Amino acid sequence: MSGIEITKEQLDNLMKLAGLDERVQNADSNTISKALIEIERKLNYFSYPLSFSDVSNLHILIADDMELSIYQLTSMLRKIGAEVCVSRSKEEAIAEIKKKHFDYVILDLFLPDFEDGFELLKFVNEYKKNKNNDVKVLVMSGTDDNDTVQKCYSEGIDEFISKQPDWHKQVMKFISDTVVKASADEYKKYYINDNICVLNIHKINNENYINNIIKEVNANVLTGKVNIIFDMENVKVFSDKYAAIFAQVFKAANQAGGQFVIVKPSRDILDALKFVFLNNAIKTFYSIEEAVKDIEENVIE
Repeated sequence: MSGIEITKEQLDNLMKLAGLDERVQNADSNTISKALIEIERKLNYFSYPLSFSDVSNLHILIADDMELSIYQLTSMLRKIGAEVCVSRSKEEAIAEIKKKHFDYVILDLFLPDFEDGFELLKFVNEYKKNKNNDVKVLVMSGTDDNDTVQKCYSEGIDEFISKQPDWHKQVMKFISDTVVKASADEYKKYYINDNICVLNIHKINNENYINNIIKEVNANVLTGKVNIIFDMENVKVFSDKYAAIFAQVFKAANQAGGQFVIVKPSRDILDALKFVFLNNAIKTFYSIEEAVKDIEENVIE
């Protein structure tokens, strides 16, 4: 790239973020362009709009000084309705923690120096003890050195994630696995396999219920469960005013390379699908077994 100098460290970071060969020693303009295109593709994946009229009570602090990571994290977390606060230094993070409540702190260990990250970890650990606060701490880092990882755990962290190409899915999985959801009344969730999630819907004629369901869908799609099945046997009455949920879930699954299908829809549900012109796009089935079989036989390439 004429006129642009790039250091070895910058090159390594670029390759890692793009998910390309990390062993590259020297890169020409074509290689760097390929990496930038791949990063842009990832950003576009995280930027598709899903509307939420109700913001969740989940409060998350991101402490990172790399703008690309900040962008990706905030895009992901806001899709599931989280309220996100960003700090770009140890000092900023400590100031935010002192004045706000957070359910999660996600920090890059090198902020920008190794010592800054550990000082912030120690502060959060003491804060948890003194305030009897159960904030969960997730550390991200470009290193997977075992001594470093163990030192982080000794400081009381809940999870350590190396910044590999799938780091974003690991973050979402950790949050999905640990967050306490107050949504059991609206639905129950279970998995058929690594990429099929079933939501047994109980209540859906309410904006808050719908927002919680959409957030759950996003959390699953972002962690690889790209095929979503709604079991709607228990929903007998449904208003067209809430029909947009089907378009949102269909879009989320489809853009991630998955499918959205409905099992045992009532007449109201079928009418709602027609109302949003999705009756020919979203398949319906009489049983979970039929739905799973169809998804497995019609994998989207």
